[in-house]
Amino acid sequence: MSSKKKILILGASEMQLPVIIRTKDLGYYTIIADYNPIAPGFDYANEKLIVSTNDAETLVAYSKENKIDGVLTTSDQPVNSVALISKELGLSAMSTKVAEICTNKYKQRSILMESGIKIPFFKLCNSSEDLKDLFDFPYIVKPVDSSASRGVTLVKDKDELQSAYKEALNFSHSKNTIVEEFIEGREFSVETLTQNSKTHIIAITEKITAGKNIGRFVEDTHIEPAKLTSVEEDWIRNIVLDSISAIGLNNCPSHTEVMLSDKGCFIVEIACRLGGDYITSDLVPLSTGVDMLENLINISLGQPINIEQFFHKSAAVQFLNTTNYFKCQDFIHSKHSSIIRYDVKPFKEIRIENSLDRLGYIILQTDTREEMDLLLKKIQ
Repeated sequence: MSSKKKILILGASEMQLPVIIRTKDLGYYTIIADYNPIAPGFDYANEKLIVSTNDAETLVAYSKENKIDGVLTTSDQPVNSVALISKELGLSAMSTKVAEICTNKYKQRSILMESGIKIPFFKLCNSSEDLKDLFDFPYIVKPVDSSASRGVTLVKDKDELQSAYKEALNFSHSKNTIVEEFIEGREFSVETLTQNSKTHIIAITEKITAGKNIGRFVEDTHIEPAKLTSVEEDWIRNIVLDSISAIGLNNCPSHTEVMLSDKGCFIVEIACRLGGDYITSDLVPLSTGVDMLENLINISLGQPINIEQFFHKSAAVQFLNTTNYFKCQDFIHSKHSSIIRYDVKPFKEIRIENSLDRLGYIILQTDTREEMDLLLKKIQ
């Protein structure tokens, strides 16, 4: 076995590739676990484990036997395994309690509400009977323990509520759903790193979603920096820091979704992982120079993080769908200097109901937010 430090990465899917490649590039011995034997991340593994990332018992046993030095993931549910492995081996990561809170929307909202954090009205629903006293439409229906917008629906009446409830159940591991107040407003995500009980807000991302006309909210565009007044930025920073403190996050990144409306600033959800959809793998380093992937790796090893911002630029990811596909394709062919990288899937007529339905992406970098807004207008 190599004398290099050994890092166990849970998940080998396409979305895990950036952190897998970064770990490999930094010279660590990469052990990658995934239930899919042909997952693309295995191509970069020094060692591969064909096992579910949620099989914590097997992963703990392996980690003890092989004396791993760090464990990490950039996915939602595997944070529970990361937390247990770290607890058993005395490694640096979020606690098992925090991992549980961050992967259960009902438990998280209950804790935030008890702490006086502003959140939407919510109700746990595990049977059709629980829907009967809901009349203040519209609502959002969600599985309590899913991700990637799967099973999330906006409903406007009782019939839609029943249908959305059944769909959400299909995406819930625990067969529980949550119905919550629909907050109309502007959506943002906040990318943070917490180490040794000190939280650093690295970036605030502006989010544009698509599909509201069909009751869906699939992330379509992410832009940094977010357009905010100084007062709005203070609202967001304060509520995020208060929420992280209430939940007890430590020695992990977090990705917090926030809504700004005429009713105030609301916490939608906090995940104890890096932001996905190329936010922390690409947009944060492109807009600030902060290497979020290396910082995640350092946190897992108990090494100091580096949060120095080397520059202030604008970065965005535009996802492809049936309405912008050919505009985006033409833009890519123009070889514009702002294009960092892209991936285009074959065109097909498909209703974008969750993030897995999208038809590709373009990642862009400009010197200013104003330049970025002009470019996005051309391809949206």
